[in-house]
Amino acid sequence: MAIPSNLVKIVDLDKHVGKEIVIAGWIWQIRKQGKLIFIEMFDGSTYKTLQLTVKKNVLESPDFSDVAGLYRGASLFAKGELKEDKRAKYGFELLVKTIEILHPSAEEFDQLVPPDAGADTKLSKRHIVIRGPRTSSILRLRAKVLQYSREFFNSRGAVEVTPPTIVEAQAEGGAELFEIQYFNRKAYLTQSSQLYLETAIFSLRDVFCILPSYRAEKSRTRRHLTEYTHVEGEYAFMDFEGLLDYLEDYIIYVLKKVKENDKELLDLFGRNLEIPTKPFPRVTYKEALEILKEKGIEIEYGEDISDAPERTLVEHFGVPIILCHFPTKMKPFYHKINEKNPEVTNSADFIFPGLGEIIGSGERETDIESMLERMKSMDPPLNPDDYYWYMDLRKYGSVPHSGFGLGLERFVQWILGLDHIREATLYPRMLNRISP
Repeated sequence: MAIPSNLVKIVDLDKHVGKEIVIAGWIWQIRKQGKLIFIEMFDGSTYKTLQLTVKKNVLESPDFSDVAGLYRGASLFAKGELKEDKRAKYGFELLVKTIEILHPSAEEFDQLVPPDAGADTKLSKRHIVIRGPRTSSILRLRAKVLQYSREFFNSRGAVEVTPPTIVEAQAEGGAELFEIQYFNRKAYLTQSSQLYLETAIFSLRDVFCILPSYRAEKSRTRRHLTEYTHVEGEYAFMDFEGLLDYLEDYIIYVLKKVKENDKELLDLFGRNLEIPTKPFPRVTYKEALEILKEKGIEIEYGEDISDAPERTLVEHFGVPIILCHFPTKMKPFYHKINEKNPEVTNSADFIFPGLGEIIGSGERETDIESMLERMKSMDPPLNPDDYYWYMDLRKYGSVPHSGFGLGLERFVQWILGLDHIREATLYPRMLNRISP
């Protein structure tokens, strides 16, 4: 099948008004009125659709009845004259002369995901749900956030690397690991690329990666996935305050870019994006417990601040906050112990209103003896031999360094105000979902 040379994307229609063009795409809506057929056509290049007007006495081919027999989802080429029409949904109309039906759809297409379909049906038919303006807009915004992230990191001199995602040593808690059989030995799907990124700073100084991470958490919240896209960075010669300043700049940069370049997408979701200002409020873990206690939420020192209290905390401020200086016993062995107060670490979570944690970050420990002691005290204890290569970083020329990890789907969820994180990824993996 030959692809027409004058094929135009819907996103570029404004350049072709008054010309005869060919559009390729899928029927999003079809309405039949006697000798007139109105088709709302979607081509994936934008959330916008194009109105095709098919008149029986104008259509040259195929037979008018063939077009009248089409259903939503059918793919086709449509040729005709493009006109501006303020009555049309997005201001353009194609007066159709010919249609080439590439592949028909079936009448039951509408029943695959009815308007009142539940979450499970939508997930089982995700390959159908992703068609159309809403979901494609989410995926497009997601791609833009990745683009802007790379722009920022590159502008600051960071180099993108690709660490392995099949690993031998755990980065965080053992209860959250997906264990796999790697030939004749045990291995894991990575929870984080942090440890490998730390090795790369000795070669490239400042590095980042954008890769999948996996958490075997048995969580059923609206912000948890078992596989997610992890945006991570590690920076040599950067202390804790330098890291927080860097991450504030990163968040502001991405949000400004979205607001400047993607306003139509924000409008589609009814979002008036407020850009936070520096410095973000800094709240220590201890201060957070005191604020929550005033609100009737008692959390024992050393316990995690779970989802609901976390949201209560950030709503108290109404803007993104930096929750920092968590107790040493709460954090993995690689978080640097605060020099002034050894009971806490130089660690921080960035908490966003209405959602919760989006970024985890911290300065990395360089004291090898401290790290070994903390590895022994973990439950279960970690075997230093499994981390021989990581511990070598502290033996041979370690430097002050810091890093972070951002969950891309949570960031997109917050930017668009999505109710559930499953909407922010192509095919969500959750506790009870691995298909399709």
